[in-house]
Amino acid sequence: MPERSSLHVEGRDDEHAIKHLLLRHGVECPLTGEVPRDTVPAIVPEIKPAGDKDKVLATIEHAVKFGTGHSVGFVVDADEAAANSWHAVRDRLSFLDPKPPIELPATGFIADVPAFKVRVGVWLMPDNRASGALKHFLTDLIEENDPLLTLAYDSTTAAQERGATFPDAKYVKAVIHAWLSWQEDPGRPFGTAIKAKFFSADSPIALSFLQWFDKLFGTDAVGSPS
Repeated sequence: MPERSSLHVEGRDDEHAIKHLLLRHGVECPLTGEVPRDTVPAIVPEIKPAGDKDKVLATIEHAVKFGTGHSVGFVVDADEAAANSWHAVRDRLSFLDPKPPIELPATGFIADVPAFKVRVGVWLMPDNRASGALKHFLTDLIEENDPLLTLAYDSTTAAQERGATFPDAKYVKAVIHAWLSWQEDPGRPFGTAIKAKFFSADSPIALSFLQWFDKLFGTDAVGSPS
């Protein structure tokens, strides 16, 4: 049996962004390989980066069946279509009784599974409905009227027109990195940029994610951020 609950994410960006968003709300999650402090209760999950979306999907059945006594969460990108990504996750949860709903709830999926004595949760980045990924979630943590964000979009488009070689799928990520390059400490990774408060921690999407997280793990994550 695992010693604590677990949150399975795609990669290092997801791992550190989620960790520091939660820290802003007073919840300290250990990362894989870290020894949690004695004051970190077992309900607080270990954040486990799988490496990519397919690897998260591959962990689902094992993580649920061996999560006895704990909660197990999965955060994956919606990518081009949230419905398709949810169906891929749902297929991996087909052994549950009752089966997960055909349509993912807007607030994310959470269910208690008596057969394995585990609570299971799924969140599709950015908001369980829109296409996108962590990078789209992060744009919601930037003030809507931030003039540098507008400039970052314009500059990234201009760079494409002048031969920048990043693919269209990485456009929003390029925008965020351009925006980060103009902050007080340029070029910080996503997680430490959240820690440094370059991003906000209480946007509508962030609060919705935190409500899902708190319901899944019972950590009292929703509150006034630091």
